[in-house]
Amino acid sequence: MDTNEIVEKVVSAVQEAPEKAQELIADPEDAVKAIIGDVEGFDIHEVIQGVMSKASELGLDFSHVDLSALDLSKLDISKLDLGALKDAAGKLNVDISKLDLSGLDFGNAVSSLLGNLGSIFGK
Repeated sequence: MDTNEIVEKVVSAVQEAPEKAQELIADPEDAVKAIIGDVEGFDIHEVIQGVMSKASELGLDFSHVDLSALDLSKLDISKLDLGALKDAAGKLNVDISKLDLSGLDFGNAVSSLLGNLGSIFGK
């Protein structure tokens, strides 16, 4: 199953049962596996990006989602497009101001970002 198929199934599940959005916040990988089956080999970061993008395209409302349950240590923040996620969150009515960023290792995220920029510009 490719990422697009996974995203479609997850978004469909969230549309049918909005509480699934909260499950995705609490434990993204386990929530996705519960929806699609115990499939191995998918990149949770790509799935998260895809779900947020597709859900915002569809105009879903995630205002009921409590971001305080999000454990950011389960994700590699450097693999996420934070700008796209912020835009999608706005379209989904998610209040990201309540997101606890204290658990993030911004040093590694910034180092990774700078490394990626360096490779893009040939440095």
